[in-house]
Order: sequence, then C-alpha cells, then structure tokens
Amino acid sequence: MGIGNLVKNISRNQWFLFALLSATVFMSACQPASNANETTANPNTSVAVKVTSETNHQPTLSQEVYIWQRQWRPANQTALVQSQSAFQGLRILALQAHPKPNGADIWFEVAVNHAWLQADPRPKIAVIRLDGQFVHLNDEQVINKINQVLATWQAKGTHIAGVEIDHDSANSKLPAYRDFLTKLKAQLPTELKLSITALPAWLSSADFPVLLTSIDELVLQIHSVSDPRLGLFDATQGWQWVQQLSNISTVPYLIALPAYGSAVISTASGYKVESETPLRDQLKSVNVVQELMADPQVLQAFVHKLQSRTDAKLKGIIWFRLPLEGDKRVWSLDTLIAVAQQGELTAKIELVLSSDNDIQTTLATENKAKSQQILKPQLFQLSLINRGNIAGDIPASLSLAGQACSGYDAQNGYRVKQKNGLLIWQWRAENIAALAPTDTAPSATNMPMPQAHKQTQKHMLNPGGQKVIGWARCESLYLQGIYAP
Repeated sequence: MGIGNLVKNISRNQWFLFALLSATVFMSACQPASNANETTANPNTSVAVKVTSETNHQPTLSQEVYIWQRQWRPANQTALVQSQSAFQGLRILALQAHPKPNGADIWFEVAVNHAWLQADPRPKIAVIRLDGQFVHLNDEQVINKINQVLATWQAKGTHIAGVEIDHDSANSKLPAYRDFLTKLKAQLPTELKLSITALPAWLSSADFPVLLTSIDELVLQIHSVSDPRLGLFDATQGWQWVQQLSNISTVPYLIALPAYGSAVISTASGYKVESETPLRDQLKSVNVVQELMADPQVLQAFVHKLQSRTDAKLKGIIWFRLPLEGDKRVWSLDTLIAVAQQGELTAKIELVLSSDNDIQTTLATENKAKSQQILKPQLFQLSLINRGNIAGDIPASLSLAGQACSGYDAQNGYRVKQKNGLLIWQWRAENIAALAPTDTAPSATNMPMPQAHKQTQKHMLNPGGQKVIGWARCESLYLQGIYAP
C-alpha cells in the first residue's frame, strides 16, 4: 500500500467516525429526558452514571399534639419530656365552657403547670373549648374570659404563639360565629394567630368560606364526628373531607387525627359515650358496652397518604391526644410516635411467670417458645404482657410443663386442664362478658354496634397491658408452646 492510499484510507476512516459521532449525538438529543435519579450505564464499562434533575420537594408535614387533661399531674411532665423529639408543637386546653339551662354558664380554667410548659421549647397554642350546646355565644363575656386567661399565662411567664377556638357550631349559626371571631381577632395581640377547629359538616355550608376571612388557621377534625357507634375514624370519608377542604380553604390548615378510644354504652334511654371518666356506674340500665379504639395501622397509612399530598395550604397533623401513664383509653406514647413517624408497628405478647420469692422470668416472645427451668418449689403466677406498640390478640392456648404440681387454676377468661403431662391454659370461647376499660378490651375497633357485639369473644391486649391468667404450685414450670388465635 502506497503513502497516497494510506492517507486516503485515514481520511475515509476519520469521516466515517465523524458521521457516526454526529448520528449518536442527534439520536441522544431526540431521546426523552431522563427521570430524576435515573441510573444509566455504558455497556462497555462497569461505571454507572447517575443522572439527576431538579424536583419539587414536598415539605414534611408538622406533627403536633393536644394536651387535653383538665387536671395536671406528674405524668404530664413525663409525657412532655418524652414527646419533644416527635412532635413540633403543643395545643393545650386552657379554658372550657359549658351551658346551663338556667343561663349560668360553667367556666373551667385548667390549672396547667407553667414551669413544665416553660421548660418545653416547642411553640404553644392555648385552646378554648366552647361547648357546641350553647344556644348563642355571649361575645363580650367569652372574649373577656379569654383575655383573662391570656393575662394569667402572660403573668406566669408562659409565651404562646396563638389561640385556638374549639366550638362545634351548628351550620345555621356559622354567621354569628363568624361575627364573634371577627370581634375576637380585633382584640387579640397582633402577634397571636387565631385558629379554629372545623367540623366536616361545615364544608358544605355556603357560610363556611366567609368564616375563613376572620381567622389565620384552620384545624379540620375528622374523627368521631358522626354516630360514635360507627367508629372513631373512617379513612375513606376522611380523605374525601381533606380533598374537599383543599378546594375551599383560603388559609393554612391542619388535620386533627385520633389516638384514643371510648366506650359506647347502650341504655334504655339511648347511647352514651364514656371516655376517661367512668360513666356506667351512674346509669340506671346498661344493655351493651362497645369498646372503640382508633386503629394505629389505619392511621399510619392515612398519615403516609397525607405526607404524599401536594397542597401548599396543608401544614400538618395534630394528634388528639398526648397520652399519659395510667390513661386507659388512649394509645401508648410509643404507639403514637411510631404512627406519626411511620415506624414499625408490632404486637409482642409474652408470658411472664412470677414466683412467690420474686424470681421472674420471661418465657415466650410472640409465637416463638423459649424455656427456662425454675428449680425450687414455688407458687407461680402466670401473666400475659404486651411489650409491643400495638394491641395484639391474646393467645388461644399456652402449654406448660411442670414437675410435682400440687395445684393450679385459671382466671380472666382462661381455663386450665392437664393433658399428656402438660398444663394447658385455653381461652374460653364462650366468654362473652363485656370488659370494663382495662388493659384488655374487645377488638371492636371501628365496628358498628351489632357486629361488635358478635365479636366480643375475641380479646386483645393493649401495649403495656398485663393480664393475669392463672397460677400453679409446682417444683418447676416452663413453657412448651404459646399459640395465637
């Protein structure tokens, strides 16, 4: 091959390479843009190229919590400290008003512990609860009462970011309510924002949009708003209300969600709702008691859905209410935090044996059997405890191996029998007695009354709950198996 042919071949090859590169660039330009965070790789290499693009990041919704106790106790301080990392704001019941038939309204100012509040760095909003049974609001009287509370809090040195009015007004009275809010807003210090709670029924009222012109913020309550026998929370209906408010609201809004339970008591004169304060002892007749508890898994899924919603006016979630140690009808704080932060929700039912010399050993976790032998003759007490963060079904059967057992018995819905050298505790399927609000309750979560009554045979153990199921006097006793329903 001569020099001239070599030059010609090189030129031809360079032209071919140029054409190939041009075509490649053209084809790349015609491809659709890569999605954000899409990863592509050169087939001739092992190096992956990560392609990123700017996206609109939806801000995380704030998580706040109501403090709704009328009487503060040391458990309030503990709950405040333990909840600081999970919730960014506090809404504190400060004043409550109830109407009386003779016109002498009852006003109750909550004696909050200001030292505990001041030690908490979170923004605080004072909540004024005005009973929905008021025929009409005495605007001047109510505003004076609110101003007195604000003056007291200021004198105590507690700084607040705003005032929230909790008033379940009838739709027909919304214009009058709006006039009251206009007067209140004019008298509040300018640095305090005015919030109100809203009922879903208001969303269909022609007077609702005008109500928004007098406030700075709205809290939509989508729990226990209709017949309590139908449940505390309906996720499908709640989502429809959120969408409806999104199309209407001209102010920022938050969604109030339940973390509590209640009992619906059927009596000869109708239905009564019992919360933390015992009620059934005051009633002449009690037919059926239905225990209701907001379902943590349902609420966790709803929170996830809210977090993914794109609406600049949706600012956050407020939980009702902050649980205290000893509360019977409310989630544990661990459960509430797990739901709010999208953490793991699990029931962890264990059998605990405690002997009369205070030797205690945990023998089973969930459905996995463990064993540990106790050598000295003892009187053993058998207890179930839930160390998880959601309610769990109590075991249908527990088998224990014992040596030289001189006696045994069962209680609280269980019966015990001896078979093949084992002591077997079994849940009584025929036990349909309604339970008082204790650590165990019927699993009637969000069920209509008739269906809930049919399901009272199934019982659950609440987080932190403990249930004594019997005793045995043996030289040794250890678990062979634990069986869930």
